[in-house]
Amino acid sequence: MKKQIWKYVLVLAATGVVAVVGSKISQMAVDAMKAADSFPKVDAATADAHAKIILQQKCADCHGPEADYNRFLNLLSFGLLRDHVENARRTFTMESDGSLRSGVVDYLKMDRVLTTRHMPPAAYTAVHIGSRLTPRDVAVLRNRYSVEGAAARRFAAIAPQSEPSNEWESARIYLGWLLYNDGRLSTSNEVSCASCHDLTKGGTDNLAKSEGVPGPDGKPQLGGVNAPTTYNAAGHIRQFWDGRAADLQEQAGGPPLNPVEMGYSHPSDWEKIAAKLQQDPVLVALFAYVYGDKGITGETITGAIAAYEKTLVTPDSAFDRYLRGDDKALTDEQKEGMEEFVKLGCATCHSGPALGGISFEYINTHADFRSLAVAEDYKEGAHGLADYTGKKEHTDMFRVPALRNVALTAPYFHTGSVDSLHKAVRIMIQTQTSETPTDRTVENITSFLEAQTGQFKGKSLETLTPQDVRPNL
Repeated sequence: MKKQIWKYVLVLAATGVVAVVGSKISQMAVDAMKAADSFPKVDAATADAHAKIILQQKCADCHGPEADYNRFLNLLSFGLLRDHVENARRTFTMESDGSLRSGVVDYLKMDRVLTTRHMPPAAYTAVHIGSRLTPRDVAVLRNRYSVEGAAARRFAAIAPQSEPSNEWESARIYLGWLLYNDGRLSTSNEVSCASCHDLTKGGTDNLAKSEGVPGPDGKPQLGGVNAPTTYNAAGHIRQFWDGRAADLQEQAGGPPLNPVEMGYSHPSDWEKIAAKLQQDPVLVALFAYVYGDKGITGETITGAIAAYEKTLVTPDSAFDRYLRGDDKALTDEQKEGMEEFVKLGCATCHSGPALGGISFEYINTHADFRSLAVAEDYKEGAHGLADYTGKKEHTDMFRVPALRNVALTAPYFHTGSVDSLHKAVRIMIQTQTSETPTDRTVENITSFLEAQTGQFKGKSLETLTPQDVRPNL
């Protein structure tokens, strides 16, 4: 019996060797024939059409939303097919509807692959004959995903907030600020948006888990995740770590109807909140001016809060000044950190004006996040996008946090379990790349991130007071 098993193993091994050697030889021949081919620059529409053909022919088998593998061939490959498809899904799923990431991140992911040529890996081509990107393929894809295009999308300075265009808009923003700080949106009349998103603390509360209304024992109930900052949130792909809100207005309607956070639980409870606000003549007058006959409702309350939150942008960081041409705005250490940030691939997902917030990614692509970032007795309160979509494949996909003002928003991650920015940087490199970071790399990137602290109305976020965040009326 043992001899039969070993015979079977040897046959499979021989088959694998033949597949490896055969695919390599055939691919080398194809490459040799096409290496001299030139592919001239074409118009954008043609470049896009050509790129789509290659993506469908050579990438979709593993990265497509319906990617699967042949069980028999997987057996012959000793499980490599299964591993490749599962890893491919975790790294990059080709979604055409933009639900997982913006086009910016899609573009930068393709640029990184074309720059590093780390995909498809050698082990992959051994069991996917003809899958390797040839020089001609690279030339075709570069017509669609250029180095210059990637550089233009990677970083962008935050644009200053424009002044309200009229008195009505000023009044709506002012009303939103009042409501953002109004504890009457909660059952205890004490918990407001600002309780968990304090604008003098980087738009957070600097707590691992935020404190909501009291529970049956009289103590504040704790939320399931760390509160993300409200600064620059208007540019996020969706709101909340799990993306359950499409925009700021929908997000503003979540906490009041959360029994742990602000205490209410049913949509009809907006009538109870409105009844309390109706007792305030200032609010009644403002609602009448801004919303007319609509009055005070859940829709008008959240609409005003969203209007205020859209003004919470933080331009004029040292990095913004550098992007606008001030070479001395960053130190040599910060410039080196920026280069390493790009080289390691951090800037692929932490991209755009806010350095993130525009995609959902797995928290454990190359290493187990929880074993590195949380204590053994930590109780997980969230599982990412899957909590919203109900799809198993979305488990552990979280919205990538924006890194603007990140030096002020500790503790880090949705778990709120890491107090040190240095440690957070090290964990991210370990979980999102296959690199083992040196102390110098961690120090440099941390220094670069410290250059992201911006200003609000011309004053550094580090020195803001409650009066500084009050809008004019």
